[in-house]
Amino acid sequence: MPQWQVLNSVRTLLKQGTVVSMSSAGEVLHGSDVLIEDDRIAQIFRGASPRDLQADRVLDCAGKIVLPGLVSAHTHLTGMFQRGLWDETSFESWSRKSSATEKAFGASAEDIDLIHRAACIELIRHGVTTVLNMFTIPARDCEACVDSAWRALSDSGIRGILALSFKDQSPDNPDIAIDGPAGDSWIDLARDVARRSAGPDSRLSLMLAPSAPQRCSDPLLARCKEMAAELGVGIHTHLAETRRHAEIGRQLYGKPIVNHLEEIGFLSANVSMAHSIWLEDDELDILKRHDVKIVHNPSSNMKLGSGVAPVKKMLARGLAVGLGADSVNAATVYSIFEQIKLAVLLPRTHWAAEEWILPAEALEMGTMGGAKAALLDGAVGSIEEGKKADLAILNPSIFLQPPNDPISELALCDDRNSVESVFVDGEAVMLERKLTRIDEEAILARLSSMQPRIAAAKSEVLRHR
Repeated sequence: MPQWQVLNSVRTLLKQGTVVSMSSAGEVLHGSDVLIEDDRIAQIFRGASPRDLQADRVLDCAGKIVLPGLVSAHTHLTGMFQRGLWDETSFESWSRKSSATEKAFGASAEDIDLIHRAACIELIRHGVTTVLNMFTIPARDCEACVDSAWRALSDSGIRGILALSFKDQSPDNPDIAIDGPAGDSWIDLARDVARRSAGPDSRLSLMLAPSAPQRCSDPLLARCKEMAAELGVGIHTHLAETRRHAEIGRQLYGKPIVNHLEEIGFLSANVSMAHSIWLEDDELDILKRHDVKIVHNPSSNMKLGSGVAPVKKMLARGLAVGLGADSVNAATVYSIFEQIKLAVLLPRTHWAAEEWILPAEALEMGTMGGAKAALLDGAVGSIEEGKKADLAILNPSIFLQPPNDPISELALCDDRNSVESVFVDGEAVMLERKLTRIDEEAILARLSSMQPRIAAAKSEVLRHR
């Protein structure tokens, strides 16, 4: 008996679904059963399970698709309250206004809790079971705000990575003030989150998230690496998101950013980099040499006009590439289905055919690729026996009909309308489109009531721009 199995376990049987495994073998099993025991995938049947198999709950999945839960490996959940506010012609202008709006709004710990719960509703409804939340530590009430973010993720039932973000300089956008926790107080916050997230039953974990290399001094990056080793956690950061960021790196270091990061010993297999657009070929080689993970964010790259990441070159080198929904004020919605579709379509507007991303490659980026970037690929990202039971069950809408090729159709045609049930750790956090842990109606009402305060913050930014 595997060590994760226990006596008197809770068993759920998913019957007769089309199982899109996303395993290394790439199997799609039609009319097959999946047995969940407690938080794990206990057995996958190639066809029907034995008639005498006992289960506490049986879900009829005939005509439905069973998919690994999607992974958003780079997301800013706090940005949800600014959705639709700023449509700027440069990243720098958008960044200045977004930062100023956040400061003018002055989110309280209660606001942070509400915004994160609302964002988790959106993620779960889009079939996302794992989210990396890059959370900028606020200057005031930082302990209470971090606690609110942690509790909201925990209460929603989602698998969450709270990536605490900080910086100590801003050469790429001098108009943005350095406004965060004083000194090394982020270290105490990180230790507290690591302590609270410890244990086999926790769905939450910690990452350290220096905002971007150019926004952090070398001593801060060194301290971050030291703390990550002490706490046994990963590091997540932005890298070369815009051409200006890459140019600033050369000005600061006298060489490309990635070359400098290698020189100071920052790169390792527990580091993931969001965006990574403006990189030279030799920088990609360096990232591969250190097994650094990449997170592609096509919707925000497009909305902000940041550029087109050379994803095919990354995949050709064997780099692990995941997908991120970024912040909805930088992009659109917290949907990894959307990122999968754009990952396929965007290169076709910019690169020659040999640089195009195939539907199967994009779907893998939204599942196993994201799991690798989140450093969780041993537990999630595919439907395999022994892995965590993080699953999305899709009842195909018209967008997935007729069922000719599930891989291509999932990559290009669905827009979350088909997501019917979502399991995390074997628990149904959404069952037949009904959220089980969150009072969605109450959350949406409270979120709507924020709008006058948001409008006031926007007006203040416009008055002082």
